[in-house]
Amino acid sequence: MKELYLILKSSPQAYRTLEELKAEGFNATVLSAESLRHAVDYYPEEHHFFTLRQYEKQEMLESILCLFVLPDDRVETVKNTIRGYTNNFKDIKGFMYSRAIEDYEGSL
Repeated sequence: MKELYLILKSSPQAYRTLEELKAEGFNATVLSAESLRHAVDYYPEEHHFFTLRQYEKQEMLESILCLFVLPDDRVETVKNTIRGYTNNFKDIKGFMYSRAIEDYEGSL
């Protein structure tokens, strides 16, 4: 098994990418994310990174973090799909990386 991390800058196009990934049968845990620079530079008076308002209104912050847990043979398929929807991260800013899971229990 492998874990694949995908970070996309929040945008309507990024949400469409997530919808397309779901339509193709892929699933992930999706979280709102914010860069350390953005959190500290733009909200220096706040001592937290997320507000209840953001959770209550389901607003995404600066970025979207997706965590996929995939069988080894599905990783390249998902990566290629993401590359296609993001135009190799030219149309939607972001990045992805994967790494092996040493120990896994559960069900997909």
